[in-house]
Amino acid sequence: MSVKRTFLFLACAGVLFAGCGNAGGKKEDTAAEKTAIVGDDRDGHGCIASAGYTWSEVQKDCIRLWEKGVRMDAVDDAERSLFLVFSPDSAQVELFFSEEGVPNEILDRRGLPSGGYAWNVEDDDTKNVRFENGKWTVCQRGKLIYRQTDDTPDK
Repeated sequence: MSVKRTFLFLACAGVLFAGCGNAGGKKEDTAAEKTAIVGDDRDGHGCIASAGYTWSEVQKDCIRLWEKGVRMDAVDDAERSLFLVFSPDSAQVELFFSEEGVPNEILDRRGLPSGGYAWNVEDDDTKNVRFENGKWTVCQRGKLIYRQTDDTPDK
């Protein structure tokens, strides 16, 4: 009789343990379902931010700034920077600022009386982009505010 009780006890314990094991598996499945899929962070234009892509209005495409843009550093030694991204025909340049919340600016190309070009907004004292002495510069109201980094090749 004691062998029957032992067998019955072990059988019941096995059923209980098996039931607990299934409940644990269900919790893991639920957690896996809630985990975000890497690369599933497309913006409104379909650009995948986790892969470094951002929308460029002048390129009309998802781009990676370090591949398509010219890196500029602030001249006041701040941790600020920006990237210049030109349209395919260079008629416009888009400024991508490193500061959070600062919107991109798009400037139009204009011929200079002395020759060459500058990119700015007509009749406005906003930013002024020029290629001077072999480097890109960004000025505002005649004051240099950004300069092309030394490690960036000319575009």
